[in-house]
Amino acid sequence: VEQYITASLLCLAEKHQFKPNEKTIGIVGVGNVGSKVAVACRKLGMRVLLNDPPRAEREGNGDGHFVDIETIRHESDIITFHTPLTKTGRYATWHLADELFLHSLTRKPFILNAARGAIADNQALKKALLEDTISGTVIDCWENEPDIDKELLALADIATPHIAGYSADGKWMATKMSLENLNDFFGLGIIPKFSEIPAPQQPIIDLNKVSPEMQLSHAVWHTYNPVTETVALKSSPEKFYWFRSNYPLRREYPAYRVIHAYPFVANILSQLGFKR
Repeated sequence: VEQYITASLLCLAEKHQFKPNEKTIGIVGVGNVGSKVAVACRKLGMRVLLNDPPRAEREGNGDGHFVDIETIRHESDIITFHTPLTKTGRYATWHLADELFLHSLTRKPFILNAARGAIADNQALKKALLEDTISGTVIDCWENEPDIDKELLALADIATPHIAGYSADGKWMATKMSLENLNDFFGLGIIPKFSEIPAPQQPIIDLNKVSPEMQLSHAVWHTYNPVTETVALKSSPEKFYWFRSNYPLRREYPAYRVIHAYPFVANILSQLGFKR
């Protein structure tokens, strides 16, 4: 999911002509995924705001590590959601981004949802886009999948069929953890053997002929470019589940080696996980 968000942010930056390091991103939900997104965004030079009321309550917030949702609404140029979907309790997240939320924003941000579809009220999101209340949106998770809103689909900058976490590396790790947990729980005493993940077709990323300002995006998009899937889904929304079931091999950054990168770009790519 972090790879998906990073690639999508770079797509938004190119399309809407802004520099990530000049933007503030508000991350709502700072669990395993949200924490990784925060790390990546800081490596891109972004100012990062973290909102996670359950964590703030458990861990305390004396150092101001977490901010409230009002701060997210008023100071964020980009807001990305990484919470579970809950309908009850003090911190319910169902329709967290509803019409009231979207009309109380200060900076006309981009809204990203790669968590659960109903965290963002899709009708409210569509209305906000049509009324120019928000600058754009990236949607991987939709309400009423696979019968997603076609008008919202057409309006979205990035629109994908719930595949943000579909890297081969992520699937491999999830399978490994599941088998190990089953083995431990039932005391089977088995040592699982795991085969290697297939290598990408083009594991070397040569940036020799790429301009310095485009090298970071070029390298990230070489590993994954959400525009390709956006074009496919917008062309054939009825194939939503087909796209998920026939997902191609997608590897994460450590499967690639970058050569001929400018030093300042090479440093960022190394921090993200690329080999040099």
